[in-house]
Amino acid sequence: MASPRKPPRPIRSDGWTLPRQRLFIKMLALTGSVEKSADHAQMSASSAYRLRLHPDGGAFRRAWEAALEGCATSLREIAFDRAINGVNRSVIENGVLVGREAVFNDQLLMFMLRRYDTRSSRSPHQVIIDSFDRLVEANDPDSEIVALEPNKFDDANANPGVDFV
Repeated sequence: MASPRKPPRPIRSDGWTLPRQRLFIKMLALTGSVEKSADHAQMSASSAYRLRLHPDGGAFRRAWEAALEGCATSLREIAFDRAINGVNRSVIENGVLVGREAVFNDQLLMFMLRRYDTRSSRSPHQVIIDSFDRLVEANDPDSEIVALEPNKFDDANANPGVDFV
């Protein structure tokens, strides 16, 4: 004979209420940080882990996993953006900000290409060229690329890697 199941424990007003769980999951999807998410929900990270592992915490556990998957997608998009566009770095001369410079990380670019282009037998350069061609075709029905004429740049933009303030 099976023993009857215990009745669910009442949710404490200072515990993991549904609104607090939602706050935690939203912040986890944005940051991927359990600590920041728990702080945002005004709870401790250790109590979040306990709730995730609790036998009755299945919905919270599934929401946690989905939030981390979404965060991983965002981080991957950020990494691709940084690999392609670089990150801006301040250029300071004699203590004065004179401009910003795009800094590129070739190791990040190569990692992203190796990691996310494993099924392709084409060279990484060809993959980028093909992707660019598809992007141009999707955005421009005439599929024409107009090159900027050199005289359209002023002296401040002679080095395209540096934007002057």
